[in-house]
Amino acid sequence: MKVNFFLFEGIAGMTSIESSVDAKPPNIVIYSDDDDAGQLRSGVAKILDCSSRYALYDLGSSEILDEQNPWAENVSLLVVAGQPQDEETGRKVFKAFGRYVKNGGRAIGFGMPGLNLAAHLDVVTSTSFFVRRGFECESIRLTDSVEEEFFSLLDCPDDCSFSFAEDAFVLARSTESSRPVIVRAGINTGLVLVCSARVDLEAGHALAEKSDVFVKLKQSNPTRLNVFGKLFEFVGMEIRRDHQLPKPTIGHLACQSRLQKNLLPSYPGRISVQFHDTDRGDLEATDETLPVVFGSSIPRSLGFNWVVYENALKTESLGRALLYVPVISSTQTLIDGNLKLMAHLPDGFAAVATIQTAGRGRRRNVWLSPEGCMMVSFHLRIEKDFRGKITFLQHITCLAAVEAIRSLDGYEDLDLRVKWPNDVYYGKLLKLGGVLVTSIASQGLYECVIGCGLNVANSNPTVCVNDIIEQFNRETGKQLDLLSVELVLARMFNAFERLLKDYLGAGETSLLPLYYKYWIHEGQSVSYQLRENASRLKGEIVGIDKYGYLEIKDETSRDIVTVGPDDNTFDSIKGLISYTVRKQEASEKRN
Repeated sequence: MKVNFFLFEGIAGMTSIESSVDAKPPNIVIYSDDDDAGQLRSGVAKILDCSSRYALYDLGSSEILDEQNPWAENVSLLVVAGQPQDEETGRKVFKAFGRYVKNGGRAIGFGMPGLNLAAHLDVVTSTSFFVRRGFECESIRLTDSVEEEFFSLLDCPDDCSFSFAEDAFVLARSTESSRPVIVRAGINTGLVLVCSARVDLEAGHALAEKSDVFVKLKQSNPTRLNVFGKLFEFVGMEIRRDHQLPKPTIGHLACQSRLQKNLLPSYPGRISVQFHDTDRGDLEATDETLPVVFGSSIPRSLGFNWVVYENALKTESLGRALLYVPVISSTQTLIDGNLKLMAHLPDGFAAVATIQTAGRGRRRNVWLSPEGCMMVSFHLRIEKDFRGKITFLQHITCLAAVEAIRSLDGYEDLDLRVKWPNDVYYGKLLKLGGVLVTSIASQGLYECVIGCGLNVANSNPTVCVNDIIEQFNRETGKQLDLLSVELVLARMFNAFERLLKDYLGAGETSLLPLYYKYWIHEGQSVSYQLRENASRLKGEIVGIDKYGYLEIKDETSRDIVTVGPDDNTFDSIKGLISYTVRKQEASEKRN
């Protein structure tokens, strides 16, 4: 696979566009291949303010060529990412696009369609109708303000002898061939931007057939989205800059009537909870107050499929009492920030959200958890003789999340894995989710709250489980169904309850074979410190101990060293601090 580097040139000050087209109505026309039209429309809608400022329209060839259709007079921007199969129709369509730009219109063209548009405007010094030879995955490096590198699919035409006109302003070029990749040109009073890199396509597009290409595109997706937005700025469009968080919503608790009777009307806490028998339309949630309505199930209209969840749930207690909140700051804070409520909750109580505006992670990290992610916090009571092994709960949860999916028939070979101590990964490079465990000692018990976030169905900004399933289907020819949050949640609860029962009965030996099957650290070389600020030593990961800490065989002494994260490093594996050192042959660790 060929890899080139692109360097952005002269970006500073490029967003100011002087053109008479500013007076045109705020309509945006999208002309795309049928398979990609919906995806492109969705991508443009996310970048631009299409709720109040711009309106998106899809036009086909017949509408473009209809002389009675005055589309060109009523368009602020033309986005071209497709071309007709028929060559003669294509020439007519792109000739119409050329007239639109020459008469003061603005246009962005992606890939081969963009090159064809440029050819009809003499921005590309070739008049041939380009035919796509294929795609290459190439690397782009931005140098306008912050050096960022990302990978993109690049259209490769059959006629590789084309070149851009000398007066075209180059925004990006290949460092290997020096050929421009993104250019901008003024045409009379109009403006055209051509980007042969397919930054308009989602990272999980079917064109990314190989696993290594898929991973590179997914890793680069946040930067791709940023560049996609910049291209619209370069032609004078206003991109969406408001990041207003959605408002909190009331919750709905599906549980048995016995629990309703045991709960008090209200529980003050970091998020105060107020229980109600019905919602008369006057209940309002805030970041500090959550009204909760009782019920035997969750109404489908709220966005949670209770039927799928209930049919898949096979547990004795975990998840049987389920609180669903469409939008909340944090399900973890809801439970562990309200000690009185936690004392009255049944073992296995769970709170689920569609959107979290202040989700919690390690080292007090806070993030926005968007729709499509499985976001849950659940409550457990564990005997105090479990002391010292609370850390194992995060391993059991990560394992349960992976097992929930890979134990499905046909899904066994999906490369979902566990990263110590608390992450779920696709392969070794892309993070899918994580786990947070908090606990307090109370009356001979540990009150534990386990939070888990797993990206099931949201492709942006990086990767989700369903992206991986689609990629697996493309590579293998299989037709595995995409998964819902509700199904994965119920199956994770099933797996967790089973794995925890095994662990409480037989200890870590009941879990380690499965854990090692799924983890990403087999034979991994790492560095560690015997204490903070000490020199770094090298070793090889050989397993985890009975308390869930990582064990390393020192490269020099061959001793087994028990290590944990220093909590000051984003990647736990890169900040290991030793707890104990003992002499032990590696063969004793993994028989």
